[in-house]
Amino acid sequence: MASKKKKSPAKAKKAAPRPKAAAKKALPKKATKKVTPKKVTPKKAAPKRAAAAPPKKPSGTVRSAALDRALEAATARGVMARLAPPVQPLVNRLRQLMLESAPEAVEMLQQQNPAYYAQGVFARIEPKEREVMVRFLRGARLPSGAGLSGEGENRELVVRADDVKTSLLTKLVREAVSLNLRLVGQEPQR
Repeated sequence: MASKKKKSPAKAKKAAPRPKAAAKKALPKKATKKVTPKKVTPKKAAPKRAAAAPPKKPSGTVRSAALDRALEAATARGVMARLAPPVQPLVNRLRQLMLESAPEAVEMLQQQNPAYYAQGVFARIEPKEREVMVRFLRGARLPSGAGLSGEGENRELVVRADDVKTSLLTKLVREAVSLNLRLVGQEPQR
């Protein structure tokens, strides 16, 4: 064991731990610098299109089919398009006749049936399997209401494809509109 090296006193000082205050002073300046985030530059906007196109309908989804049905049901034309072939042309003919007979009337949907409004609803077209019923909401009060069936205030005119009573229907529509216009303010609208 001949030679063991002894540590020199200068090396011993370097190996000794430093006090904490001295360690902070000796840290490089880079470690004490605050880090700032990089600036994000916005991307260029896409060129504007001439007109916004409606979103493409995804194929085979249940939602788009349900939406199509809801939009179609929102119009009288959409409701009429879903009718069975025997009554569809008859209903379209009656709708045309109602609007020609009462140009001041407005067509709207009520209980999924075309209804006609002039200071209140006065008539509604209700398609059945092989016939169409024209319901007058104050049919009992109409002077020409003898040709109508039903009980109570509402009366119906049953129309089949081979028997469209054009003159009677025109007369009833005119009477129903004039009755509605007379009754404005006398009773609440339905």
